[in-house]
Amino acid sequence: MFGRRTRQFVGRLTVVALLGGLGLSGAAGTAAAHVRVDDGDRPTQGGYGLVRLIVPTESDTASTVRLTITVPDGVDLVSARTLPIPGWTATILREPTADGERVTRIDWETSDPAYGLKGSEFGVFTLSAGPWPDDVESVALHSEQGYSDGSVVRWDEVALDASSEPEHPAPVVTLAAAGAGHGHDGHGDRVDASTDPASTASAATEPQLWLWRSIAGAALVIAAGSSIGVLVLVRRSHVPKP
Repeated sequence: MFGRRTRQFVGRLTVVALLGGLGLSGAAGTAAAHVRVDDGDRPTQGGYGLVRLIVPTESDTASTVRLTITVPDGVDLVSARTLPIPGWTATILREPTADGERVTRIDWETSDPAYGLKGSEFGVFTLSAGPWPDDVESVALHSEQGYSDGSVVRWDEVALDASSEPEHPAPVVTLAAAGAGHGHDGHGDRVDASTDPASTASAATEPQLWLWRSIAGAALVIAAGSSIGVLVLVRRSHVPKP
């Protein structure tokens, strides 16, 4: 049998290994817990395309009941339409320009708490819009996430460089190079001809969910394996030599 000190040593190593695995899975969850753009579909520079906003709820006591995105100055979206969401209403705001008008803001809102996004849920808010700028590679959309308790989280910070991420990053639309193959919808907007927006809006995020679950599972397996390895080494060290 092992001595008390040996058992205490093994127990401490087991706790450290398990905490390490749980810390890894916790960090993965935190990294994804903000409003962001799904890069599965990218509008083309100077063209049209779909933008999917992934909106997780971070509160344990309130539900997400509103999302607002603001189109920055210099990005003249002439056309914008939203994919219907049961229980939610979308409003597109425009302002006049020298050539006509541009989209300035899009608001999604639900007045029924039953349709709000709870703490264990996320929503996918999809729009088809354009034309996007032809002289930049990405566009940041400053956003506000409203909760049922009246609180508001602003996602409006832009990273200074590729190696850093602010606390409340604005979702960024990455634009594909002009000439990428896209078809047209019935109103002139370009979309991926092989994609049905209504059927893939939620499915587009499943690979990411699978990734986080895999990371969490791997962390626990590694922790368990580390504990078993320690027990084997300690047992061998106590086997009498012939």
